[in-house]
Amino acid sequence: MHILTIAVFACMFWYADDPARWKVVTDGDVLWTISLVVGQSILVGLLGWFVSTWVYRQHKNIISAPEKCHARHQRYMAGIRFLGTVLFIVSIVFTNWPVWLAFGKTRPELQIFGDLIAVLPFFISMIALWTVSYPVERALMRESGVGNIDGQPQEGMAWHLSAYLDFQLRHYMFAVAIPMLLILFVANLAIGYENELTQITGWSRMDETLLGVSAGLVFILSPIFLRYIWRTKALERGPLRDRLEAISRCAEFRCRDILVWKSDGMMINAAVMGLFPRVRYVLLSDALLTAMDNDQVEAVFGHEVGHVKLRHMQFFLLFAFVGWLLVAGVMEGGAQLMATTTVTKSNALLAVESVGVISTIVIWGLGFGWISRRFERQADISGAHSATPDGSRCQVPCSVHVPSGQAAVSNLCVCMTGAKVFASALERVAKLNGIPIEEWSWRHASIGKRIRFLLALAGDPSLTLGFHQTIHRIKLTLIILALAGSGITAYYWVVMVEPALLRLQGS
Repeated sequence: MHILTIAVFACMFWYADDPARWKVVTDGDVLWTISLVVGQSILVGLLGWFVSTWVYRQHKNIISAPEKCHARHQRYMAGIRFLGTVLFIVSIVFTNWPVWLAFGKTRPELQIFGDLIAVLPFFISMIALWTVSYPVERALMRESGVGNIDGQPQEGMAWHLSAYLDFQLRHYMFAVAIPMLLILFVANLAIGYENELTQITGWSRMDETLLGVSAGLVFILSPIFLRYIWRTKALERGPLRDRLEAISRCAEFRCRDILVWKSDGMMINAAVMGLFPRVRYVLLSDALLTAMDNDQVEAVFGHEVGHVKLRHMQFFLLFAFVGWLLVAGVMEGGAQLMATTTVTKSNALLAVESVGVISTIVIWGLGFGWISRRFERQADISGAHSATPDGSRCQVPCSVHVPSGQAAVSNLCVCMTGAKVFASALERVAKLNGIPIEEWSWRHASIGKRIRFLLALAGDPSLTLGFHQTIHRIKLTLIILALAGSGITAYYWVVMVEPALLRLQGS
């Protein structure tokens, strides 16, 4: 869902920078525009109600396993959310809906109000879908035991529609929308006052510089926003916090606070956010703390610490930079090729942009997912390390502790006991969230596959060392590609682009 919300705002940024050129609905055809804008919410709501009702009837008639039915229902709802996103993008690109809301023509700072109204159909569509699917989602969660601890529902778990919508909006939409709206506000100002900024600073790229700096600041400070958007509180002082802080000291990990993520029992998860210690938080959901023992919580905490200590976020940003360079190179190559043909300018531009979109989807869909799944496994190893006991309590055979409880063979190896503790935490997360243990995930792989991989490492130190070498090669490749791409881009700009611009200015 976060990806879909990002796609919606990416469309808004694209429109702000380059208003749509291809209009299927003509300027005077108000009825069709209104029909599409209003109809998308109605269609998504009706489709969600029909599919939810059908899934539940199938479950009752066939008497299928409730957990499988629940997973199927979630997949169908994800498909409808995708459809709703596509319909919204169509309404932005191919109708006059955003033209009617061009408040920036009066004053650029007012455009943000037009943008808020423009994205309203998407928000309404998602709220309608959550509302109509809620009764079936709640019933299937209860029947499949999602959120139950030892067969009993969690104390204080909220099943009211208002709490459910509040959680969905905060977690899936506001968490993305609020930072994006801040950046969009600056983008509107930069575009609206482009000439004034150039005159004041003497820098023709000042609008782009301002946008880049503001986006960077919002990204850095976003953990502070999310702390309040997601409703959190500091983890209380006690034995558990003492143990987690001990892990932090041992790993030389710093954060601003360890927070309890208040989800009324609807979220069994943990997360870390923030590049820098002063704006970094570790979040442990209320349901996770209730459902797991301290050893399992330590293992989950160690997993999140691992993401930071292993610099996964920095390398994700490096991947984004490399991906941007590759897409820019492909698009520039396409533009140069189109310049040698007789294709009209508008068609050539459409072709180049289409190539750029396809390249982005391929690079992120294949490359990012592949790297992310391996980074997740590396963080799993960190979680197992955090749950590793001393030699006297270790279950042998173990690649870390020898049978007599002597010192570790290698700090890169995985202790069997620590691996089993973390594996039990993963199984707990799967069961409480109603996730089939073998269900594949683009970013994380299936939980079953992660557990088997981790236990295999604990039984064979050579596999662990080989895996760490693979991660090292991935990181080294990203660094080399980033440096090479930056060099090629700089050379291309100095040798080809700047001389061409100077010739144009001279003519």
